[in-house]
Amino acid sequence: MSKRVDFYTISLKQNGVATDYSISTFFEDIYVSLHNNPDDVHILRRIGEKFIRLFPYYYSFNHHQIVIPFGKFKDKNKPYCFNDNNRLEEVKADLYDINSLAYDTDYNVMLFTTNREGPSVRNVEEYLNTFIPNNTGLSVEINPIVYNTGIEKVRNAELVRNVTLNLDLGRALNNFYAQEIRGNARGGLIEAFRQLAVIAKDEGEGKTLSLTLGLGKNAKKYDTLNIGSMVQLLELINIGEEFVREIIVHYKDGNDEKIDRAKLKESNMLLYYLCKSEESQVSPEDLLQNINNAVADKVIIITRHNADYFVNRIPYNGGAFKIMVSWDNG
Repeated sequence: MSKRVDFYTISLKQNGVATDYSISTFFEDIYVSLHNNPDDVHILRRIGEKFIRLFPYYYSFNHHQIVIPFGKFKDKNKPYCFNDNNRLEEVKADLYDINSLAYDTDYNVMLFTTNREGPSVRNVEEYLNTFIPNNTGLSVEINPIVYNTGIEKVRNAELVRNVTLNLDLGRALNNFYAQEIRGNARGGLIEAFRQLAVIAKDEGEGKTLSLTLGLGKNAKKYDTLNIGSMVQLLELINIGEEFVREIIVHYKDGNDEKIDRAKLKESNMLLYYLCKSEESQVSPEDLLQNINNAVADKVIIITRHNADYFVNRIPYNGGAFKIMVSWDNG
């Protein structure tokens, strides 16, 4: 059991590109369709080797947040009860291991509980896709919100002493910074670093390059590089690319006198929040009560992530589609 909830983006994509089709409308259409066809044969669907279903929704007062419980049918290891004949017997009722999805319409972000026995995010993604007709060209895609903890340390640092880029010039440098923001990057630090790397590779025939931007030996105790410019540099450089061997930042936060070192290459983490709950597992009610605080606590990272994720979002011109209620469970 876990009180942790993880953050995701959820969108309806067409040809791999996020569309502006409303996720909340999609959820509501599913709810209305199943409410009008309440037979379990429509709600319970075989996903791989598992049977998954959703349960009645929970709403916030203003309906800007929605919680949808999803259950995985428990066909093995059922608990026992004490019957009227003073005998133990396996519980006869249908039982489900639960995970809940929460969606905040204001911030376009999804949260998901982390009960290991419940359905996974991929189970839920595949389940939701069974409601979309093939001729729409649409598919639900759920992606984790991952952030670089090293960059966040730099962003929140009191001062930054130096930044070192270790590059592998034997790799393609095409993606030195993100294609969609090249126009904004020209003339800045990132462009200077990129040009130096290209020249070192093409003209110097170098295989590796180490670049350090620092304050020098005569720096005073509280001298710092421009933190905003350093964060922008680190965000533009595409840390995950193979040509980046490592990026090392020496910085100091506000709680410690010593200079710390952050290695950024392998410091990505799934964004999560620990819910306040009296139980060991986050119930749908708990998730609804925690969603405002969870989003508020991570809103800067969520907003920054969404700005990148949805930058190329396209309009969906196919119009509303009819939810596929009937489903062949094989």
